[in-house]
Amino acid sequence: MYLLFLDESGKPDDGVFALGGVSIRADRWHGIRERWNDCLTQAGWPIDRELKWSGTRDGEVPPEVADAAYACLAELEVECFVTVLWPDTTGYEQFFADDETTYATAITFIAERFNRSLANRDSYGAIVLDSRRSDEDNRMRRFFTDIQNEGTRFADLDRIVDGLMLGPSHFSLGLQLADLVVGCTRAAQLKVGDGSRYHRQLLPRFARNPASGEVEGVGLKLFPFNEKPTGGSTDRLFNPREPDQD
Repeated sequence: MYLLFLDESGKPDDGVFALGGVSIRADRWHGIRERWNDCLTQAGWPIDRELKWSGTRDGEVPPEVADAAYACLAELEVECFVTVLWPDTTGYEQFFADDETTYATAITFIAERFNRSLANRDSYGAIVLDSRRSDEDNRMRRFFTDIQNEGTRFADLDRIVDGLMLGPSHFSLGLQLADLVVGCTRAAQLKVGDGSRYHRQLLPRFARNPASGEVEGVGLKLFPFNEKPTGGSTDRLFNPREPDQD
C-alpha cells in the first residue's frame, strides 16, 4: 500500500503551475519520519515547525538547513511525481479553461502516473492532497470520484483506493515533503534560486520508466511543452502531440 502526498506550487494564473509530491510505502512511514526528524534536529530546525519551500526563498529557512533537508530527502525511500503546466499556452484551452479545469488537468496527469506505478508494483494506493478552501476541496473530490469511477482518456484508475483525501500540510509530514519536491521542481523550470540544484539532487527519487529509465513523461510531466522554457516567447515550445503520449 502506497500513499501519494501532493501539494501545489504557483497558481493557474501565474503562467506556470505545478502539482506533485511523494509516494511513500505505508510500512516505511515510521522509518522515514524518524530519519527526517533526526535530520532536522541535527540541522537545528525544530521538528514541530513546518519547513516549507517558500521559506528557503524568503530567508526563513537558513541555507544550511535547506541544504541538509534536501540532502536528506534525496536519500529517503520515496518516489516523486510532478506535473508542470503552462496554462496560458495558446491552443490548449480545453485543459486550462479556468482554475478548476487546470487543477483537474494536473490531478489527472498525476493520478494516471501513480496508478501506472502501482500496477508495476502490483500494489494499491491512495492520494492525499494539501487542502485549499472547502468549496474548492469539494469540487476536486467530486472530479476525482468521477475519473476514478469512469477512468481517464488513457487509464482506468483501478489501483487507487477510496476518494481523494485532503488535509492541512502542517499536520502531515508527507505533505511537507511534497511541498519541498514540487516547489523546487517548478522553480527549476523557471531557473529561479536554488530550484535547479535541489531538483537535480532529487531526480534519482523521481519515478522512471521501468524499461528505459526515463523520467520525463513518467515521474515528471511537462505540459504542453516538450522542452524546458528558457525565457522570452514560449510559442515555439508547445508540444503538438496528444497530452499523455510522452
